[in-house]
Amino acid sequence: MRKLHQVTRAVTAGLALALLGSTLVLAQDDALAVQKRAVARIDAVVDRFRRTGDARLQTSELMQADMELAASNRVFVTRGNWSALSYGLTKQGSIRRMQAQWADSISFYQQAADAAARGRDVVRQADALAWRALAESSAKQVGAAFTNATLAVRMAETTADKDVLANALDILGTVQIAQRDFAGAGATLNREVDVAAQATNPMASFFAYLNRSDVYLKLGQECEYKTSFDSCYQSLEHARQDLQQASAIAQRLGYAGLVEQCRQFQQTVDVATTMAKSQQSQASRLAATTVFNPKKPADVLATEHFLAPPGPIPPQLVAVYQAEKQYEQQMGPFGKLNDARAQFVEGQMSEMRGDNDAALALYVKAVDMLERDRRSLHDERSRGTFAEDRINFYYAPILQLLDRRRFADAFDLLERSRSRALADLLAQKKLGLARPEEQNLYAESELLRSQIADAQGQLFELASQGSRNTAQLGAVQSKIAKLETQNQDVTSRIAAQAPRLQTLVNAPTPGLKALQQAMRDEHFETLQYLVLDHAVIVWHISADAVTVRDVFLPRAQLTAKVAALKASVADRNKRFDDTTAKELFLYLVQPVLAQMHADRVVVIPHEDLNTLPFQVFQNPADGRYLGERFQITYAPSVSVLLNLKRAQSLSGGRLFAVADPGIPAAGPEVGAIAKLFSNPKVVNDPLAREADVKAAVRDFDVIHLSVHGKFDASEPMLSYVALGAGGGDDGRLTAAEMFGLPLDNSRLVVLSACETGRAEATHSNEVLGIVRSLLYAGAGSLVLSYWEVDSDATALWMQTFYQAALTRPMPDAARAASAAVRAKPAFSHPYYWAAFGMIGR
Repeated sequence: MRKLHQVTRAVTAGLALALLGSTLVLAQDDALAVQKRAVARIDAVVDRFRRTGDARLQTSELMQADMELAASNRVFVTRGNWSALSYGLTKQGSIRRMQAQWADSISFYQQAADAAARGRDVVRQADALAWRALAESSAKQVGAAFTNATLAVRMAETTADKDVLANALDILGTVQIAQRDFAGAGATLNREVDVAAQATNPMASFFAYLNRSDVYLKLGQECEYKTSFDSCYQSLEHARQDLQQASAIAQRLGYAGLVEQCRQFQQTVDVATTMAKSQQSQASRLAATTVFNPKKPADVLATEHFLAPPGPIPPQLVAVYQAEKQYEQQMGPFGKLNDARAQFVEGQMSEMRGDNDAALALYVKAVDMLERDRRSLHDERSRGTFAEDRINFYYAPILQLLDRRRFADAFDLLERSRSRALADLLAQKKLGLARPEEQNLYAESELLRSQIADAQGQLFELASQGSRNTAQLGAVQSKIAKLETQNQDVTSRIAAQAPRLQTLVNAPTPGLKALQQAMRDEHFETLQYLVLDHAVIVWHISADAVTVRDVFLPRAQLTAKVAALKASVADRNKRFDDTTAKELFLYLVQPVLAQMHADRVVVIPHEDLNTLPFQVFQNPADGRYLGERFQITYAPSVSVLLNLKRAQSLSGGRLFAVADPGIPAAGPEVGAIAKLFSNPKVVNDPLAREADVKAAVRDFDVIHLSVHGKFDASEPMLSYVALGAGGGDDGRLTAAEMFGLPLDNSRLVVLSACETGRAEATHSNEVLGIVRSLLYAGAGSLVLSYWEVDSDATALWMQTFYQAALTRPMPDAARAASAAVRAKPAFSHPYYWAAFGMIGR
């Protein structure tokens, strides 16, 4: 909040611009009447839209209202009527927002908030901040929008004005939807529905239901890339019910334009439902066939052609395109917000007509628009989710370029679609913008955001199930309120102590030549994957060649195979599913096997493939596991890979190790490893405290924690390793807190614990979990577990790995360790020897 002397200067400067050319001269007593008349003009324009659905503005009316507001505001300044001034400035901001003049509207809203602050009018201040947040969200300033919307809600909560609180909640929900924080938005909008019922404005309930329907719609549309059809249908039904409620309110108020808008949204829900049913039907048909059970290479359809032949344009696509055009016509300047999607849909239609040159040009334009908007976002969370429902914008031109053999250009687009928020975060730190204090603040902020998201998810689930347990709902709401207060404090500290954390840099993507030069210098190759609805695109890149194959394996089939193999390999009591292990080898490796000549391969997986160790794939020709033939490491993207340290041995390393005395094999494991290093520091009795571990790791370059760990599927950044409590810490070192670990000097971090390597891969290709935070913290390479491990097998794996890594590169040592465990008859099941994966170069 600005100082009071700055408030008057800002208000006067803003008024000088607004009053330029004004010929109105008012007596002081007329100012309120003129303001009222101006507001009535604005309301009439809004009312016209609600009745007709036509957003093409009555410019003359708005210009007249603006002039009247400027003149009346000048009087309010001279009289010191700050509340009236705040109201007038808010309305001037709304005039500019209605014309999509985002920067000007934001400025007016801020002046309104400052004037209200001077007049100590919390209601006007909350209202101005909420509208500012909406304008910021429209301008893609989502981080700032979230901050101001949250502040507006907190202020409105201190008043008795339910209309202002309902509006602030509505705008906060809108911002959370833009961030794709659907659990948070759902919790916010569930509350808005309750508050709106107590408001005097009947439109408050309309907006509450309309906004909440959007949350349910987007959750239902996730069936496009997920196969949980029942939950999608349930979400779409919730969306339909909320739209019916909104439509009934609009009908009752005589707003035919809004009724029509609800009908159009209902069409979108119907299209999503139809598509989900079609996908479910197709998945069922494919599951009943045997075409996806190959026994030999010839059974797999792998081609170098990536485009479908021209064909009829599906009615659903035509409906989407027509809806976009109708929206643009009706919404005037606001219709431009959907330009990227319109370009993409036009590209699809051109491709189906066989005009691939036009299609590629349109696709590239859509991606450029998307990238421009993404770069305008300043926080990692918003960047990470921004392309979630538009990631196909990248994939369509990639296929076009691959079909033309333009591999370098296709590679660039592929890389631009992968882990971009993480790459930007790493680039920010690499530029020296993260001091230890900044890292700790960022980690604290990340932990609070994760805890809030987890609680909001619980609240949304309870409300969606129609829970009547008011005590349980109240407890979760109170927890959220407390966490949000703490988060506001951290946000304020970041603004004051580490403002550079509030703005991410835009990391350049490494070109194909940069990757191939690294391969030439370091003697490795990469396998990269792109999972699509209809196929898996398999890339093999070496120092001198690129091979890409379109492998006919629909996403639903791949997901089922990955789940089956993972279930068999992560449970020692189940028979290893060698049939699926061989099928996945034929699909994911065999199509490029002839081109694989290096001993070391870096796998860059996609979607569900992030959850599976490729080491267990089996070649049907000789029965060998892929992990026997190759040294295998992993990376989320090439940008992240090239940011890591080069593979090396651990010769001369300084070891810091922790053993949990409650794990029988941990002590002997760490003891054996410690003998390999000079002057190691080992903590094993009692269990090392979390605070002590955080402080100690700075001085060592090999970090080994043989402790318990737990993956949190509902909120991956709350996954943790278990240490000792004390010193202000609870003993759970979470993924979020790991952002603050001082690991810049480390060569290797090993978490010899259960499930530490599990991660959630989002649809927009961001990997969430311990991997993400340790990479940011500076880990050179990582060794983490995919599932709950066996203590004795783990001890053997670790001892062998460290012994070999003293003289050989770490990827080679990892392969040797797996071989040593596999050679034991009692440990022949992949559960024992494939539990650990290495992230690194």
